[in-house]
Formats: sequence, structure tokens, C-alpha cells
Amino acid sequence: MNFFEQLKGNLNLFLIILGISSFLQFAFKEAFMYPSILPLNVPNEGILEALGGIFFYVYFFTLIVISVLLIQKYKLMTLISASLIISLFVPLIPNYNTSFLWYSFEIFIVVIGISLMIESILKSSPYSLLLLPTMFMVDIGLLGSILLNVFHHALFTSYITIYLISLLGFLIYVILWGEKRSARNYVSLFTGVLAFIPFIFLLHSIVNNRYLEILMDMILPSTLGIDLYNPYHITLLVLALGLSAMGIIISIIKGNYSAGIGYFIIISTVFLGIDGYLILVYMISPIIGFSLMTYHEKKRIIDIISPTRKR
Repeated sequence: MNFFEQLKGNLNLFLIILGISSFLQFAFKEAFMYPSILPLNVPNEGILEALGGIFFYVYFFTLIVISVLLIQKYKLMTLISASLIISLFVPLIPNYNTSFLWYSFEIFIVVIGISLMIESILKSSPYSLLLLPTMFMVDIGLLGSILLNVFHHALFTSYITIYLISLLGFLIYVILWGEKRSARNYVSLFTGVLAFIPFIFLLHSIVNNRYLEILMDMILPSTLGIDLYNPYHITLLVLALGLSAMGIIISIIKGNYSAGIGYFIIISTVFLGIDGYLILVYMISPIIGFSLMTYHEKKRIIDIISPTRKR
């Protein structure tokens, strides 16, 4: 058994590392930086920020490993993996982020990323068609990032509506996935509902506390990078986050680790890519996240379209 096969045999281990590091870098790096600027007393703030930086690098290098392991199924992932590796060295070039080559590189990632997600859908089961709204959300994120960072025009659209439609498809997908009448399925649904309950209490508190509503309006959209053009849509965002947590937990407990982790990566990075924060990583992360969501599907749409086609 060669080294690559040994790595692939430990894919679930790398997925666990990716999931944990993704959550912790989001909690201590992305999400933490916005409340930290408010007049709040945060114990051990410096340690938490340092942990966020450490987990970000664990996340980044695990993402490279995962992308390399996905090449065997998705051929276009080769170019995405190479782009991630190249991004390590590009900052060594002076004024790289204002050069024509950099803009061309970003456009290249968008074209390859959209093509890769189409390949992911074609190489997965018909159930994955429910994930098309999520693919569309990633496409909008990529388009928005290019418009803003290359052409300097913002894409004005209802991001929360796109998020909710994506979430609906994801929830139906994870509920339908796997054995319907197994004990594991019932446990996953019960645990998912339990995870949603705290968000209901938070939603109730926001509706009845104007000060908390203002705070959440300042923190949550900035944390995710999502633009809420109507501040009263903060309740929809909290509801979406709660349902996302429920769907992710259901997926992971059912055994579809890649779909749950992939969706978390998408929602925690896709809108940040639009705003330009660590743009290259947050342009590529949702693309890999979507490829992970369809990875464990065996029956392929492309085989249904062309039954004589070989793998």
C-alpha cells in the first residue's frame, strides 16, 4: 500500500481534524474578532486569539491534505489543490494583491471552482440535486468576490434569502440520507432538535430585548460576512444558524461526516470571501466544502445519463 492509499484510508480522521479546526478557528479567529472590539470584558483574550491563529493553520494545512485526497474522485480538484499550495507563497511577491496576475488567478479559481462543483454533482447520487441551491450560494459568493475585488462593484442581492433556500435543500437532503428506520436515524434527529432549542431561546430574547437585537445586528452579520440590508432580518439569520446547526449534527451522527463538515465550511466562509477577508482561502474553502458534501454518494448521476460510461 502506497503512501497516498494510507492517507486515503485515514480520510475520516482528516475529516474530524478538519471539522474541529474549522470550528475552533471560526470561533476564536473569525467570530471572536468582532465581539472583541466591543466594550466587553473577555477573559484571556490574548490566549484565545493565539489559539484562533493556531487552529487556522491546522485548518489550512488539513484542507490541503483533504483536497489532495479528493483528487482521485474529482479530477479538477488537482487545480484547486495546486491553487491552495501556491497561495502559501504568493504573499512573498510585493504588491501581489493589486497585480493583473493576481486578478487573473482569482478569476481562474472561480471558473475552475464552478466547474468542479458541477463535476461533484454529476459524480454523486440524484439526492445531491437537493444541494443545487447550496452550489448556487457558493457561485454567488464567488461571483460577489470577483465583482468586488477585481471590478470594484458590489453585488447587491438578498443573501439571507439565498442562505435560507440553500438550508432548506440541505435539511431535506440530510433527513432523506441513510437508513430511515434505524435507531441511528432517530438519535440523529432527536440530537439535532436538541441543538436547535438554544437558538429558539436566543431568538425569543432578541425579539424581546432591543439592546440585544442591536448587539446581534453588530456581531452576527460581521462574523459571517453576510450583508443584511434590513436589520430586522437578524431573526432570520439566527433561525438559519440554528437550523444549520441542526442539519450539520444530524448529518454527522447519521455517518455522513463529509456533508456536515462541508456545509459548516461553506456557511462559515462563503460570505467572508465576498468581503475580501483572507479572500483566497475563503474563495477556495466553500468549493472544497461543497465537494465534500457530495463525496460519499456512490450512485452517480453521470452513470444514469450514460450507463456505459466507466469510472
